[in-house]
Amino acid sequence: MLPVRTGTLVMLLVALLFGALAVFIAKVWLANQQVQVAQQQQTVVQTVKVDTQTVVVAKKELHFGEPLTPEVLTEIEWPKEALPDGSFKTIADIDKDGRRVVLTPIAPNEPILAWKISGPGARASLSALVKEGMRAVTIRVNDTSGVAGFVLPGDRVDVLYTRSGDQASIDVLFQNVRVLAINQNADEKNGAPIDGRVATLELTPVDAQKLALAESTGGLTFTLRSAGSLDVAPARRVVENELVSDPSMYQPPKDALAEGQAELSNRIAELEARLKQSEQNRAVQVVTDAKPADTAAEDVLPTTAQVQIFRGLQGTSYTVPLDANQ
Repeated sequence: MLPVRTGTLVMLLVALLFGALAVFIAKVWLANQQVQVAQQQQTVVQTVKVDTQTVVVAKKELHFGEPLTPEVLTEIEWPKEALPDGSFKTIADIDKDGRRVVLTPIAPNEPILAWKISGPGARASLSALVKEGMRAVTIRVNDTSGVAGFVLPGDRVDVLYTRSGDQASIDVLFQNVRVLAINQNADEKNGAPIDGRVATLELTPVDAQKLALAESTGGLTFTLRSAGSLDVAPARRVVENELVSDPSMYQPPKDALAEGQAELSNRIAELEARLKQSEQNRAVQVVTDAKPADTAAEDVLPTTAQVQIFRGLQGTSYTVPLDANQ
């Protein structure tokens, strides 16, 4: 076994010493970094903290006509800057002047707003659902005119007016009309079809007059609009003569692509015919320049030409002779 030199042993001990020192410095640095990160997180949490205030919300789903009692309400914290208009701070604020009832369905944990409930001591009346300046008008409907009972309170419909007699016709009387109630049901959360006999609509005073007159002079039919649709479609009168089918409806439509290809082929054939005619009419002209007697060489004239024909966006080059006899 070879003896270990003293210099090698010293270098090994120095290396171990510096390694231990490096590990110690790294641990100290990591500890300092963790302390700084924790302090920054604490600062961020303190900065994000906002002022809150209690707001009354529903414990469960509330329907039209349901009384607001402390058993169905609760108070939660809500950011002050995001308080909804018409909200209540405490349950006592709702009950202090008298019992209130629900006018518009309220979901669980949804804030109780003043416009969704009745006034103190009031009852669940349809009049509370009618907007300012509007009127509630009730008309008779059946399974057919009422879209098979699928028109429910809260839906929006278009009203069609049908005239019978010698000049039978149908018009779009109103569009985007809100349905307040079907029969005596005004609960918008009732998703089951209703066998309606009467429907109550929300209209302006003038439109209410028109609806009453239309009911007495013709037939009324609902068309159900898609949820959230607010568009106003172009409408016109449809008369009985338009119910006859037009023979042109059964003719298959022309293929636009085939028609375009045929037109392009005809155009290319026309251009090729014009080029051929131009070649036939071209005369070969030999030009000779007067030169001294000792020079007998003649100028060499080109015998071919390049012609490019475009088919759509693609071009093709052709070499054609200048001599019509070639």
